[in-house]
Amino acid sequence: MVSKEEVIGLLFEAGVVGAGGAGFPTYYKLKAEGIDTYVINGAECEPLLFGDQYLMRKEAPSLVKTAEKIKEILGAKQVIFALKEKYKQEIKALESEGAQIFPLRDYYPAGDEVILIREVLGRTVPEGGLPLMVGVVVNNVETLYNIGRAMEGLPVTHKFVTINGAVKEPGLWLVPVGVSVEDLINACGGVTVDNPWYIEGGPMTGVYHSKPDFHVTKTTNAIIVVPTDSKLVQYETMSLERILKNARFACIQCNQCTLVCSRKLIGYNLEPHKIMRLMAYPNQLRANVDVLKSALLCSECNLCSGLHACPMQLSPRRVNQYVKSLFRRENIKPDFPRRDIEPDPLRDFRLLPSKNLLRRIGLHKYPLEVPFRGEFDSFEEVFVLLSQHTGRPCVPIVREGDSVVKGQKIGEPPSGALGVPIHAPISGQVVDVSALGIRIRKA
Repeated sequence: MVSKEEVIGLLFEAGVVGAGGAGFPTYYKLKAEGIDTYVINGAECEPLLFGDQYLMRKEAPSLVKTAEKIKEILGAKQVIFALKEKYKQEIKALESEGAQIFPLRDYYPAGDEVILIREVLGRTVPEGGLPLMVGVVVNNVETLYNIGRAMEGLPVTHKFVTINGAVKEPGLWLVPVGVSVEDLINACGGVTVDNPWYIEGGPMTGVYHSKPDFHVTKTTNAIIVVPTDSKLVQYETMSLERILKNARFACIQCNQCTLVCSRKLIGYNLEPHKIMRLMAYPNQLRANVDVLKSALLCSECNLCSGLHACPMQLSPRRVNQYVKSLFRRENIKPDFPRRDIEPDPLRDFRLLPSKNLLRRIGLHKYPLEVPFRGEFDSFEEVFVLLSQHTGRPCVPIVREGDSVVKGQKIGEPPSGALGVPIHAPISGQVVDVSALGIRIRKA
C-alpha cells in the first residue's frame, strides 16, 4: 500500500484541486490528522449541472475504489457518498460497488460543505472553522475522479463541463483545460438568444461574463447561457454603488433574508438583515464590528436576494461580498468564539426545493440532464491560466517556441507556497507566455 506521504506527493505533482468552487489544493486537505469520516459530495446542488451525476453513473467502480484508498490513507473509519435521494441511477451504480450512501433531500444548497456535514453526520463545523475540526474531509465527485487518476500518475489536463441554458444543443463535454468558451458554445450550435450572458459555474454562485472570451480552468464545471434580461444577470451586474445605495434606502428590515439564510438555519450567528441595517447607518459601523464580521460566515448561496427572499429586490449577498472584501483588504480573518451550535427548529420548513428554485430564477425550461458528447477537440489552441486555484499563481517553466506534449508540466508554484503545478492539456507549441498564462497551439 502506498503511504500517505506518497499519495500527497502524487496529488501535488498531478495538480489536483477541488473541481469546483475556489479550487483548494487537494494534497493539502489530505495532510489532516484525526479524521474519522471521508465524505464524497455528490449533491451537485446548483441548477442545471450534470458532470458529477454522469461520473457517478459511469465511473462508479473507480470512484468507490479510490474513496476506499483515501479512507485508509486518512486513517478514517468510514467513507460516505452523499448524494440526492432523487439520483436513483447514481445510487444504484455506487451501491452495486459496495458504497455506503447517504441520501440527501432535494433542496438548495444541500451541497454546501458545512450543511452537508450537518445532514450526513449531525456535526456542525465551528463558525469560521474547517471540516477537519469535526473529523471530516470532504471531496466532490470529480475531485475524487482526479485523485484516482493522479494515483496512476496522470495529471489534471481535462475538465468535465456542462453546457446548458440558451444554447441549441446542450451537453456535457470532457474539455482540455484552457479551451476558449467561445469554441465550446460554437460546438453546441451557438446561442438561442440575443445579447446572451455566460455564467461560469452554477447560476446562483457562478461568475458572470458578458462575452465568451474566457477559458476553461480546473474549477470550471459549467457554462450556463442566459438572456440579458434574466433576473440572474440583473443582480450580478448591478453596480456596487447602486447595491449599497439600495441597502441604505430600500431595506425594510423584514428579516426574510435572515429567516432563509442557509447558514443561519444550521445555527450560525449570521443575520443578513442586521448587516443591511448597518449599511444604512454607516456612523454605527465601528460600534457594531461583530455584526459586520458575521458576513465572513456567509456562503454566498444567494437565497437572501430578491431571487428568493427579499421582497424589495435587494441583494444581501452582494453586500456581504463587499464587507468580506473589506476584511480581506485589512487581512482580518474569521475569529469566532467556540460555542454550542444548534439548528433553527423551523429549518425543515424553510428549505427551498430545487424545483422551486429553478422556477424562481427562470431556468425551469432548460434540461436537468444533458447527453455526454465526448472529448472536446474543436479548437486550435488553449490558454492555460497560471492562477486557477487557491494559493499562489504558478511560475512558467516553458518559453515561447517550446514544443510540449500532453501532460507535461508547464508551470509550478513558488517553492514552499500553497499551490499546485499546471500541465499541458494538449501536445503542441508554446506560442505565448505572459503574466496571465501560457498559450499552446495544437501540433
